Amino acid sequence: MQTIDVNLKYVVNPAYKFKGDCVNVIITNNNPARYDADPYRDDITNSFAWRTHPDLAYLFSYFDGTRTLDETATLFTERENVDRQRFLESVFPCIGNDEPVLIPAYNRHWVPIPKNFLIPNTGGLVRDNLLHKINLPFVRKHFDLKEVRLRVPNSMTLMVNTDCATDCVYCYADKPKIPHPLPLKRIRELLREAYELEMPYVDLDGGDLFLYPEWRELLSDMRACDYLPNISTKCPITESIVEELKSLGIRHIQLSLDSVDSAELQKMLHVDDRYLGNVLRGLQLLNEAGFNITVKPVITRYNDSEMSINRTIDTLSSFENVRRVNFTPADFSQFKPVTYYSTRSQLARLKTIVEERNRDSAAELSFQSHSEPQTVEQRRQKYPFRPICSGNVHGFFVLPDGKVTLCEQLYWHPFFLLGDLNRQSIMEMWNSEKALSLWNFSQEEVRDASPCKTCGEFDACRRGLGNCWRQAISAYGPENHDFPSPDCPKAPPVVKNIYIPL
Repeated sequence: MQTIDVNLKYVVNPAYKFKGDCVNVIITNNNPARYDADPYRDDITNSFAWRTHPDLAYLFSYFDGTRTLDETATLFTERENVDRQRFLESVFPCIGNDEPVLIPAYNRHWVPIPKNFLIPNTGGLVRDNLLHKINLPFVRKHFDLKEVRLRVPNSMTLMVNTDCATDCVYCYADKPKIPHPLPLKRIRELLREAYELEMPYVDLDGGDLFLYPEWRELLSDMRACDYLPNISTKCPITESIVEELKSLGIRHIQLSLDSVDSAELQKMLHVDDRYLGNVLRGLQLLNEAGFNITVKPVITRYNDSEMSINRTIDTLSSFENVRRVNFTPADFSQFKPVTYYSTRSQLARLKTIVEERNRDSAAELSFQSHSEPQTVEQRRQKYPFRPICSGNVHGFFVLPDGKVTLCEQLYWHPFFLLGDLNRQSIMEMWNSEKALSLWNFSQEEVRDASPCKTCGEFDACRRGLGNCWRQAISAYGPENHDFPSPDCPKAPPVVKNIYIPL
């Protein structure tokens, strides 16, 4: 057990904040621009929204960075007339904790606290607004730790366009032409509303950001509202792009470079023979400018040789500011012929190479797992521990024309459209009849063809961790949106080519 110095000043990690959710208080991430945000930091819990007991929020608000732990304990226990040792036992597990911890609340409820929650205040930080905008007396009367769907959304992703610099054989995106895109003026209003709602996550998707005509203005507007988007691009980076990003205080970027073999790129991306040289020149510019660079190569049958992987690692390792290289097997696409898969056996060999090379690499090299078919028993064991489906629960996805859907890859499927931000505010959309009816999707609405029709766990599943709608339509087709995810133990045999062959 770690030694805790009661004479040190501790503060709530600036990566986190408390946020009001009408009748509840949640702990979530702080807006990235409010602290030194690295989207790949492993000392913080990323992308979460956890309800907490209002009394715990009040207790932690004393850790504003101005007092030592001893002084904090004295002040709190004297004001609240509680036992000092009980106070210390409550906060000790949350000081420099390597993993999230559970704290007992009431009526046998436990609430989670993110990792590294209380930290030594070595920088003189003062957080005197930890309960900003939270009506604590009201929350104490009405809080409900059993609620799942947030009353106020916590995240918004803006798909700004459908334009790309490449035509990838493995592209999973629906890319229609958008005759009437959501105007930048309206996006600015939505950013301001998100800021006023204390939403920590506003991110960008595409298409490619640098093909959006007003990308500079958009990034500037986001920065003005304390949002720091994760930028991913396949566009060759130019000197002017680097200068614009630097001027906006953006220091992290992800490049999607699949290979350092021009012939392989031409087959995979349908680009010309100048593309690779242009991307590497842009990478050099970013490197010289001190950007924190992540590269995400996608693996297909065109670039799955051991020689190609090693050459890619060798080339990327020559750039000192390439911090991470995340090799990712190409996934299923609803919109492209699935003829690009590598094989599971070859991917296993490549994963071994990446793991071996990671031991001596300055950059962090990783190989993302791919989904494989599972037995019913395997699904039965794993399914209760699946990640929560956050679409229409914690956040939403804005399409380029302003229509709102649950999450990426559902696109304009009519069943999942929650509203239209051309004419609705964020909260009007979030509380709309369509959004609430989709959250309350009942078993009576399920078609007889779906195994969910007769499942005895329907309500606990759909309004608990949820069913992944995206995986369901990938596995069974868009017309079968009411089917379970293929990871469910009651799911029928998969009819689409979603699994990489042996």
